[in-house]
Amino acid sequence: MRSPDSTPSTFIEKGQGFSLPTKEYSIPDIDISLQPIHSFKDLFHLKALTRIIRLPIVKNIFSARVINPRSIESLKNARRSLEDVYFRDYETSIIHIDDIHSINVDLSYEIRELKKDTYYLEHGEDSFIDYISKLYNNFDGHVMRGLEFLDNLHFNCFITDRDGTTNNYCGHYRSSIQPVYNAIFLSRFASLCTENPIFITSAPLRNFGIIDVSVNPDNVFIYAGSKGREFLDLDLVEHRAFIDPARQVKLDELAAKVSELEKKTEFEKFFYVGSGLQLKFGQLTIARQDVANSIAEEDSLALLQSISDIVREIDPDSSIFKIVDTGKDIEVILTVNGQNGVRGFDKGDGLKFIDDQIDLCLDKGPHLVCGDTASDLPMLEAVLEYTDDVYAIFVTRDIALSRKVVQLCPNTLIVPSPDILLTILGVAALTMKRRKGRKSPGIFL
Repeated sequence: MRSPDSTPSTFIEKGQGFSLPTKEYSIPDIDISLQPIHSFKDLFHLKALTRIIRLPIVKNIFSARVINPRSIESLKNARRSLEDVYFRDYETSIIHIDDIHSINVDLSYEIRELKKDTYYLEHGEDSFIDYISKLYNNFDGHVMRGLEFLDNLHFNCFITDRDGTTNNYCGHYRSSIQPVYNAIFLSRFASLCTENPIFITSAPLRNFGIIDVSVNPDNVFIYAGSKGREFLDLDLVEHRAFIDPARQVKLDELAAKVSELEKKTEFEKFFYVGSGLQLKFGQLTIARQDVANSIAEEDSLALLQSISDIVREIDPDSSIFKIVDTGKDIEVILTVNGQNGVRGFDKGDGLKFIDDQIDLCLDKGPHLVCGDTASDLPMLEAVLEYTDDVYAIFVTRDIALSRKVVQLCPNTLIVPSPDILLTILGVAALTMKRRKGRKSPGIFL
């Protein structure tokens, strides 16, 4: 399908010259050459380099400037380096934890997203949408329904999860660097169709958190990590919720004890797959499974039992921590007081904290909430406490979850993949060009 009223989103040097002026465009400080990938350190270093390459590409596109062909070649070299790691099975590789231990990992996300980016940059947006439409059943139908659903609305708040919602799931959070096409579609929608675009994620804000894997331009999104306990506002000011110092001491003790598990052979792999170990603000998360289900269930359950034992040792009466097992991650969360006693801090609490700090005017809709799991429902519930002028798009194939979302919010659309949601948002923004939008600094549209 073609984007309505679309102009080329990428600008490559042509034989007859450049399609747009070339003055003052950003050039990355590095090039990526072909390089061996033997360890997780190598993998994460390479993916960090792709972020350095992608950031100025996104900036150049939004500034209507050309893309340096060397940058595209760098992304190709990154992909080729990952493809060279293949060991037996298609897109499955052996990565070394240390000189003795290794693990099978799924690099399909990293390779697939690099392929998409280079296709997007070399062929332009219309051809790119045609390209990804072939990857999904009834792609055009889903996108058309999405455009009708959004109906040219300009939203006050756009509140969204990241992984599994606007970003395809990756087997290793540290290597889940946001693709260029993803940043273009999302930032365009956020800038032109919303007043307060907010990411609320369970990942930390920094070290190594959502900011470290994002390539959106500055001043476009509010980034909230640790389920909203910490966030970066549109003016790049950081905010953190209060945590009682005595409870923070307990959380630090928990982090120290869990970190010690990496020294045990049977547990060290969990520090490298999926989310790994994330020390968040008010929360600790450790992966017990990845998206490819490469961890034996017996080993996964053994980790869950060990974490439960550590928590029980530190907090025997369960007054400080709540354990949430998502099946992929084990989350240990500092509790808050609820109507029925203590409970875990959720994304709804995080949204209310953000509102308290910067006044989102939640009573003034319409709002758009996007998620993909039950952990995203509290965001939707929190917004609905202020107004019923709320729309929801959930990325799921889970019938039970779909029913819950629709019961909460009748204005709901269900789509099967993040790429379909991204396309809906990216194309919808093109129809808003002639409307008055928030236009973030540095966004040329």
